[in-house]
Amino acid sequence: MRIWCLHGSLQTALVWKPIGNAIESEFGSVQVEAVNLYENEYESFGDWREQFYEKVEEQTKGEPSLLLGYSMGGRLAMDALVNNPAMWSGVIAVGADPGLISDDARSKQLQKDLEWARRFRTEDIQELLVEWDELPVFCGRSNCASREISELDSEKISRFFDVFSKARQGNMLPMLRKLKTPPLLYISGCDDIKYTKIGQDLAAHCMQVRHQIIPNAGHRVPWESQDAFISEVSVFIDAVLNK
Repeated sequence: MRIWCLHGSLQTALVWKPIGNAIESEFGSVQVEAVNLYENEYESFGDWREQFYEKVEEQTKGEPSLLLGYSMGGRLAMDALVNNPAMWSGVIAVGADPGLISDDARSKQLQKDLEWARRFRTEDIQELLVEWDELPVFCGRSNCASREISELDSEKISRFFDVFSKARQGNMLPMLRKLKTPPLLYISGCDDIKYTKIGQDLAAHCMQVRHQIIPNAGHRVPWESQDAFISEVSVFIDAVLNK
């Protein structure tokens, strides 16, 4: 079985390396694929989805696959799930938003994301990273996930803020409510009030969703409480492998 890992904004695929190594060490039959979301240019969520499906089908040839996505990558994972649920044996979404409901919320979000896109095209990336890490969503915690500035491309990051804005993402909650399979594990950090509430709402309204709150963590759960995160993910993988 393969696990396809989708990174968040201002991250690269390398952020999954320690987690992937731990999972592969525990499960000899599991191969972790850390997806480089910057390797291609995408025009929309649909364009990304089609290219990703093609890549997965080409490499797995029918072998079971899990999805693991954090933040932006979690939104992409849920998008890939609801548009082709039969393709996946299970999904793990970490601190991810299933979609905005009101037009007003979409308008405000798009304005905010397009401003970030403009700034990454025109301003110093190191200064922007400092500002990004101080956003309230990160619960006052410093970034402990690996990040090499030399690996980040300002133009591609700018484009992602536009193409993958939450404002351009459909509201996936109605589709998630209809699904009975595959299972979805939603993980949030105990200090991440916003996304813990989202996880609780998903678990309350979607029969295939289980929500797990990780102690001693904010938004960047996989790296802030890595051992606890890997433990929860391992339990989920084991259940999928043995069902």
